[in-house]
Amino acid sequence: MEERKPSPLSGFRMLIGGVAGFIVLLLILNPGYRQEDCSNYGGNGNGTLFDDERWDLFFLVAPLFWILLIIVEQALPWTWRGRSGWEVTARGFGAVLLAVLLYCTLFMRLLVLCH
Repeated sequence: MEERKPSPLSGFRMLIGGVAGFIVLLLILNPGYRQEDCSNYGGNGNGTLFDDERWDLFFLVAPLFWILLIIVEQALPWTWRGRSGWEVTARGFGAVLLAVLLYCTLFMRLLVLCH
């Protein structure tokens, strides 16, 4: 039986799907991206960018769960199929690093903007 060539997206599906999902969610929720958009602008600093403050908790927990899912995806055997050890390691490290950078630059910025 002939071995199939590995998909270039294997190991990156959760990363790409999560980014797309969070972009769609942010477009729907339409949070402010400036301090002037905070619910308590000029107040005591305990506001939120969202109409419902429960979204603050979601944007704290959901990206962490997303990063965990990316790590799990890197451990699945179909991600390794047809690749050498260093290539699997490099792709996995790159996917996790990119997700952590997105979390720190986008989501953490949203969470601390009004606090």
